[in-house]
Amino acid sequence: MRTIFFILVLLLSSLCLPSCLKSGLDDNLPRFSDAFMTDVFMEYRFEDPSATSGGSPVVRIVSLPVSGKQFKRRETTGSTVDSAVFNVTVPAASGTFIAAERAKVSQSNIVFYCNISTAASMQAAGESPRPGVPGDFSQARTYTVTAANGTPRTWVVRIASFTK
Repeated sequence: MRTIFFILVLLLSSLCLPSCLKSGLDDNLPRFSDAFMTDVFMEYRFEDPSATSGGSPVVRIVSLPVSGKQFKRRETTGSTVDSAVFNVTVPAASGTFIAAERAKVSQSNIVFYCNISTAASMQAAGESPRPGVPGDFSQARTYTVTAANGTPRTWVVRIASFTK
């Protein structure tokens, strides 16, 4: 008897209580207009032949120090795109990042990722590798950062110097 009463109370309360907000939310939230890259990072990934996890190879990640970062925005006279230009250095071999693996690192097999403005999104343009996926950065690559309000900005990412 108590179970039937409990079920009836639950059914009635589910019909009477309000549910999630379905409208009006957009009116109260700010629509961010910034579409900037604010920091950039590079890394190299490789399978460690000396380690496995459950029979699968272990992928190791080596952070590549990035220096001399320059973020140029198109507000400068005559510029049509924004740019992020920086230097990348391959660290010395150590631990599982042995000299033989270090020798394989090149601009054509590294991973790019970055910080962008609040609530913005980013897409690779043309033949540029997606952020977070190994790709070729031996030449400038293009990305579109779209602000939360829908305003897009084109960014060119270029490694000024690559030092091993």
